[in-house]
Amino acid sequence: MEKGAPPLLAQLRTDLKGALRAKDKTRLNVLRGILTETTSLEKESKGVKTNRQLFKLLLKCKSASVNAANEFRNAGREDLTGNENEQIGILQEYLDSFHTTSADEVVGAIQTAIQELEVQGVTPKRDRVRAILYRPGGVFEDKIVDDALVAKTINRLVHEVAPSKPSSTRA
Repeated sequence: MEKGAPPLLAQLRTDLKGALRAKDKTRLNVLRGILTETTSLEKESKGVKTNRQLFKLLLKCKSASVNAANEFRNAGREDLTGNENEQIGILQEYLDSFHTTSADEVVGAIQTAIQELEVQGVTPKRDRVRAILYRPGGVFEDKIVDDALVAKTINRLVHEVAPSKPSSTRA
């Protein structure tokens, strides 16, 4: 396993060997696709170095399979639809292995970040709070979080702490 790679990436490689031995073509195709994509990203210097990046890659693969299944269904190709649905199930198994951050954890982390800014005497603003949460060593650095939920919660909590002042006209 390459340095800094998420542990699940090593598990995917191990599972690939198991799928080869078991002659499980569907699982083999899914795992080869994921590993090919990670290799491609490494060549582009992007690489998959965090759980969050691997999670997003798996979501992308699942989305592609869902779209393909819909296309096959619309074309009346139930044989291919079934194949895609099997792949979706395999991808979902791997997605389910990630711990996702709950809404309560998101709220607590954002409140803590706002308090940290207030202690420093800095006015809490969206981008400042987000920077604290996602900085290296920050609470969300490598966590699986719903980014839309984080954005909405930051907006709501920052607004509660420092309600917007009447806007002044700029010349």
